Amino acid sequence: TRLPFQVNDAHVLLLDDVLYTGRTVRAVLNELFDYGRPASVQLAVLVDRGGRQLPVQADVAAARVTLPADQSLALARDAAGRFTFSLES
Repeated sequence: TRLPFQVNDAHVLLLDDVLYTGRTVRAVLNELFDYGRPASVQLAVLVDRGGRQLPVQADVAAARVTLPADQSLALARDAAGRFTFSLES
């Protein structure tokens, strides 16, 4: 992995499509901290679907939905560039 910026004392914004268990964010943070110590880390997601296994929270979410574990969320982008999502069982 290569990071094209200095991590130490940087203000980092992580972007993710769907926040669910928090495991992906934890993996990113672990990798990021291998390169230094940022001054701050903020998380922005398109959809926060709840169901966290870790104490992770998005600072910004375009949508927040609560789904049972047996349902999944499918994200798509239309020709105009707008994001939509649908529920799948």
